[in-house]
Amino acid sequence: MASAPHHLSHQVPTVLSLPAEINQIVLSYLDCPMLTTCALTCRRWTPSAQYLLFRFARVSSPASAQKFALALSESAHLRALVIELTVCGRLADSVKPWMCSRIDLTALLPSPKLVPRMRSLRIEYWDRVYSTTKLWALLRRYKNVTALHLRCCHFQTSHHIEDFIFAFPHLATLTIDSVRWNGDRERVFVRRPEYEGRTLSLQTLRICNPYEYAPLFQWLTAHRCVGVSRLELVRFDVMNITSAAAYVKELGAALQSLTFGIYLPSCYDVSVRRLNLAHNTSLRALSLQVYDVTDVRWMSSVLASAVEHPLARVALALTLDHRKTLWEAAWDAIASALSMYWRTTLSEVVFTHHAVPGFLQDVKPLIVERLPELAARGVLSVIVDTQDE
Repeated sequence: MASAPHHLSHQVPTVLSLPAEINQIVLSYLDCPMLTTCALTCRRWTPSAQYLLFRFARVSSPASAQKFALALSESAHLRALVIELTVCGRLADSVKPWMCSRIDLTALLPSPKLVPRMRSLRIEYWDRVYSTTKLWALLRRYKNVTALHLRCCHFQTSHHIEDFIFAFPHLATLTIDSVRWNGDRERVFVRRPEYEGRTLSLQTLRICNPYEYAPLFQWLTAHRCVGVSRLELVRFDVMNITSAAAYVKELGAALQSLTFGIYLPSCYDVSVRRLNLAHNTSLRALSLQVYDVTDVRWMSSVLASAVEHPLARVALALTLDHRKTLWEAAWDAIASALSMYWRTTLSEVVFTHHAVPGFLQDVKPLIVERLPELAARGVLSVIVDTQDE
C-alpha cells in the first residue's frame, strides 16, 4: 500500500488550526489580563478574546473604565457586544478588600450610548454607595437593563437600595448578596414617598447570605413583588426565616422554582418545619442546600410540605463526611419522600456532593446504594464537585 505523502503524514495540529468555537471555549477559562494578552498576541484569537472581554465586561478602577469607554467609542462592533457590565470595587493588590468609598460610581459607569445592548448590571464589593443626583440620573438612562446584581455592597441607607432598584423600569431579575445598609439592624426599611404604590414585577429573585433582612421582605410585599417564579434563598440565616416563610407563602402559585439553604445553630430544633410550601401549588423545581449534614431533618419537612405539588426536579447539595451519614435516621424520611412522592411527575433527582479534602470523594456508589429505587427508575444523577470556590 502506498504511504501517505510526506507533507501529510507529519502534519501536527496546532492551536491555530482549531475552529473558532473551540478557541473561544478554551479562552473562556482565562481572566481579563490573559484575554487581553491573547487578543494582542494572535489575530486568530482576537475575535474570541474581544467577544469574551466585552460580552461580559468588567471594570474595577477609573483607569480601566476610561480604557473601556475609549474602546467602545472607537468601535461600533464592540459597543454591540456588551450585554453585561460588572463594576467591581475589590482591589487585587491592596490589603483593603474594597475600593476607596469616596470614588463615585459614576466615574466607572460608561455612557448609556456606549452600551446600547446592555441587559445586566453587577455592582460588587463597593463600600458606602453614596447617593448623588448624578448617579441616579445616569442609572435611569440604562433603559434596557433587566437584571441587577448587588453583591457585598454597603449603602448609606435602605432607600438608596430602593433608588437602585426602581432606576430600571424593566427590571425582571434581582440579586441581593451580602448587602448592608446603615440601620439594617433597626428592622426598618426606609422608603421614599415617591415610590409609594409602585409595583416591582420581578421574575427571578436571589437573596444570599442575608443579615437582618426581615425589613427587605416586608418591602417586597409592600411593592407587590409577588409574581416571582424563581426564588433563591441561600446561605440563609435562621433569624430571617419567619419573614422569608411569610413571603414564600405570599408568592403562592406564582412560584415555580425554589432554591433554599439555611444555617441552623445547634440551639434550634432542627425538626421544626422552617418553610411551608403548601401554598405554592405550581412548584416544579426544588433545590435544597445543606451546609451541615447534622441538620438534614428540616429537609424532610420541606419535602413533605410539597407533596401535593407537580415537582419534576429535586436537587440536594451537601458535603458527605462519612459513609454512615446516609444511613442515619434523618435520611430515612428523605429517602422515603423521594421514592414515594411525585411518581407521575418527578423526572430528575440531582445529588451534588461538594468534595473537600479529608471527606468522602467518590460518593456515587453510596448514593445509588441508598436510593436504589430512584436509580432503577433512571431519574437519579450524582454530581461530584471537586472545584475550589
